Amino acid sequence: HRLKNGDSVFITTDTALNSRLLSATRKGKIALSLSFAVGKKAEICGGGVRVVSDEILPSANSHPLSEEELKTCFSKTDGLPVDILFKKVEIEGNIFIPKSQLNALRRRYFFELARRMREGMDAKYVYLPIKTPILSGACSKRAVLADDFAGVENVDVGIYKAKDIREHLPKEFIDGAFEKYLYYPAFCTEKDLIELKKRLIEGKIDGVYAENYGGIVFARENGLKIFAGTGFNLFNSLSINLFLQENEASYYAISKEMNALEMSTLVGEKAFVLSGGNIKIMDLCYCPFGKTCACCDKKEIYALTDENGREFPVRRYLSADGNCRFEVYNCADLIGTGARNAGKLLDLSLVQEKNAALNADLEEKQKELYPRYTSGHFKRGVL
Repeated sequence: HRLKNGDSVFITTDTALNSRLLSATRKGKIALSLSFAVGKKAEICGGGVRVVSDEILPSANSHPLSEEELKTCFSKTDGLPVDILFKKVEIEGNIFIPKSQLNALRRRYFFELARRMREGMDAKYVYLPIKTPILSGACSKRAVLADDFAGVENVDVGIYKAKDIREHLPKEFIDGAFEKYLYYPAFCTEKDLIELKKRLIEGKIDGVYAENYGGIVFARENGLKIFAGTGFNLFNSLSINLFLQENEASYYAISKEMNALEMSTLVGEKAFVLSGGNIKIMDLCYCPFGKTCACCDKKEIYALTDENGREFPVRRYLSADGNCRFEVYNCADLIGTGARNAGKLLDLSLVQEKNAALNADLEEKQKELYPRYTSGHFKRGVL
């Protein structure tokens, strides 16, 4: 049983018990097959080792070999860290075999088993070279993640992120002259999936923007495209190529933990880079305040303050069952011009002046827009 707060914990001073616990070893299991028949050679098989006796087994005049004697003999492992399981024990006829000969056969088997185990530990592994896929092409599109598309212009891909997953799609999003994607939350319940399916019939939806691989299954089941968001943390060409092998793959966001030089090797015709706006750093499926709903003020945005006085916005969203989920954002907003030949992804989840953020292509303009700003990992990655 799991320990609980308040459980008593006792430290043993029993020397014998400590010695027994410390001397315990982890043992492997060997399934052993024994075959002893009159007029044939004895055969022992198990653990990839096969040993055959030198002599043919004769008949016994008295005290023939028994199954119990065989099991007792081969249960002694000569110090090897293995447990013997008898898969098959066959005795045909009344067999005579001296105990010394039986023990010698056992020692020979375990000697061969030990040698095989040693060879396995010292084995040299040869790794096949990894073929690194080459990504090519360029993307000049601009994608925007937001909960409000009123007046939003110059957008190629719109990603609608509802404050309440039960809300109907807004008219500005349905009528927008851009590709339309629904936001697929990192924590998605079965009820949430039902609500997302309802949104699909309210307008022409091209795909889903997902934070994890569950979005691929949802897209596949509903005939949609999939935009792999920053939550996928695509960090190398192998992972990106694996994603692009999906029939539903449309776009992907390169990991936001990479610097500009690292990103340049992963740019392709479907590549996007988080280039501005808010930086989500955590998803919470439980209330971070430990409050009961009855006394909750149900604010839209809260703040977590660290020991240095920095405030990290906490955005509240509602799931299909009416419960809250939360997203924590960086205390500073992202500025930058993105990566060369990659599409620009802007997360405007918390930004009020969305068009101003869209038109602020220069870093100096972005600095005027955001009171606190950062270049993220563009200039310095995590590696």
